[in-house]
Formats: sequence, structure tokens, C-alpha cells
Amino acid sequence: MPNIERGPDGLRAVERAVAVLHALADCPQGAALTELGKATGIPTTTLHRILGVLRGIALVRETADGRYALAAGTLTLARAYLDGLDLRQEALAVMRPLAERLGETSHLGVLALTHIVYIEKIDSPKPVRMHSRVGQTNPALTTAIGRAILAHSPRHVVDEVALAHGRLTGEPVPRADLDALLARVRADGYACDLQENELGISCVAAPIFDHTGHVVAGLSVSAPAARFDAVGVARLGPQVAAAAADVSGQLGWTTGPVAEVPAPPRAPRTPTQTRGSG
Repeated sequence: MPNIERGPDGLRAVERAVAVLHALADCPQGAALTELGKATGIPTTTLHRILGVLRGIALVRETADGRYALAAGTLTLARAYLDGLDLRQEALAVMRPLAERLGETSHLGVLALTHIVYIEKIDSPKPVRMHSRVGQTNPALTTAIGRAILAHSPRHVVDEVALAHGRLTGEPVPRADLDALLARVRADGYACDLQENELGISCVAAPIFDHTGHVVAGLSVSAPAARFDAVGVARLGPQVAAAAADVSGQLGWTTGPVAEVPAPPRAPRTPTQTRGSG
């Protein structure tokens, strides 16, 4: 963009150009010059000049009815940004301070068929902590991460996991329980398991969404049950949800999840004796 790289006037021009792009992002169908002026507070003459520059570099286009809208150049920039993202790296930037601040172990997990696979982990700084490792799996229905992911997964995915879980355990999952648990997870913004996956370990987790609003992973905090009871879940749940939202934001998602889906089933009555939880 010409003549904006030096001095306070140049910085002001950049700020105004960005303000115009943000205003157009809020108007996918386009906006008239007067509407943009009201939204940005930029004088008409200056606004017209900025739009001309942005049109010249394919960031803004003029529609058939004379309105202004974002152009294909913004898609190129967005694609380059998304191609450069790495879920693990983006999550680690959030998990490290989270684990340090809370003093507990943090996991990043993804859904693989009927199980959760842990793809990243930050250990608790405390001497007494849970045992788990990257690459380990646990049943999706008995883990906080699994429930957080399934709460925002398509109906057919939840059904498949529930059916497979029932075949493996010999305990069919009641539909009413499934609906109630998912509704609670969605309402709270996070899921938990209190020694339901491993005796002595409790976890709280929240979903991570990609730029399209689809759930792609779960972020959890896990700790020995002696220092992580129901009161701890209520205290830490919102913090974990906020951390997961930060990762979602880095992946390009800024609003709520896309789909309304059925609730995941409640954990079986007999806890699965699997080392590690989250």
C-alpha cells in the first residue's frame, strides 16, 4: 500500500485500512460507502481513497449494486494463515502456562474411533501426579476429553461410539442418560470425569474448534482425586474452557460451535482400570 510505511500518518492509514476490512468482514453481502463511514468513523473522502487502494490489491471488490465487499485476496491470506497452523503447537502455547498456573497436568487429545488419543501433554510441577504418556488411549465415554469432544460431534459419531462402547462393555447406553450428559456439557462449557476412567484421578476438559466451528480436539486438566473433587471441577472448569477457547481462536474460530448434537452417554458403573485419564 503506497505512502503508508513511514511516520504517524502512515500508521494512521494502516489502522484505517484494517478498520475498513474488519467492517466489511461483518458485512459478507457488502456495505455501502455511507454504511462503512458510520461503522468506521472515517471521513468519506478518506474512506473512498482507502477503498480504492484496497481494490487495487484485490482485498476489496465492488458488487454489481455498487456496494463494497471483501475480495479474493483476503481468501489467499486466510488460506496461508490456516496452512501455517499446527494444532499441537498452538495448544502447547496455552497448555504450558495453564499447567503452571493450576499446578496440574494438562492433556491435548483427539477422537479416534471409540477412544481418545493423547497427542500432547504438559506434566504437573507437583511431585505427586498422574501417570500418562503421549500416544496413550482411553475410552472416549469415560474421559473428560472424550465427553467434551462428543458433546459437539455429529449425531452419527456419538451413536457409533455409544454402540461400540456398549458392545465392548456389555452395558447398553441408555438414551436418556446420553442426552442428559451432553446437555450438561454444552450448558457448562466443559466436561468432567470424577474417577470414572481411573480410580484416584479426576479431570475436567473443554472442546477445541477449528476455523469452521467443528470440534477437532479437547484440552484437559487432570489431577489426583485427593486435590480435585467436585468443588475443584467447578472452580477449574471455566478456566479450562477459557484456555480451550484461546486455542480455538488461534485456529480461526471466534464464535460458538456449529452443530446441535445429542448428548454422550454416562460412564459405565464399573470404572475402567486404565492408567491415565483426561
